[in-house]
Amino acid sequence: MEWDTRHFASFQAFWSGTGDVVLTDGSLLVGLPSGSRCTEGGAIISVHERETMKHRIVHFLQKYLLNPPIKFLFAVGVVPPGYALLETTGRKTGKPRRTPVGYGLVGRQFWIVAEHGKKAGYVRNIADNPRVRLKLRDGLRARWHTGTAQLLSDDDPRERQRWLAKQLPSSANNAAAVRLFGTQLLTLRIDLEA
Repeated sequence: MEWDTRHFASFQAFWSGTGDVVLTDGSLLVGLPSGSRCTEGGAIISVHERETMKHRIVHFLQKYLLNPPIKFLFAVGVVPPGYALLETTGRKTGKPRRTPVGYGLVGRQFWIVAEHGKKAGYVRNIADNPRVRLKLRDGLRARWHTGTAQLLSDDDPRERQRWLAKQLPSSANNAAAVRLFGTQLLTLRIDLEA
């Protein structure tokens, strides 16, 4: 099957979650009204199935391709610009679990918009034990800060990202990536200790 403009538009709609995508004999179609049936023998992919597939793809990319080099830089003492390292306690193992996150320090509060909401491992760890540590840039070095995290289910994550971009203009790129890769955005606030 050759890809043309229609296929890229379909993939973009699929990836961004703006409409159902129908697979019909190798082609992708977008925009069937809710409850429509495919008459050409294809299958309609539901929003839930799309989010599940998207979560699996993004999780794989983050776990094996994107996060390891960032974790390595933190391990050797180099703090990549725009990042922080979040350490939670594993809910099953009790071991420290480290996840790179976008830099979101405003005053003594650190803000995170989780891409996959309550499906994210670090969010589930925080729900079980809200005590966390953050490795943040401190001049040329990095240092650990302790704090208590809260899941803010009532907060509008997109509005929070807009607010955060005004506070920290460098966070705009991270916010765009979170919106692109995210499936169920959720705001977290970490209150850091003095």
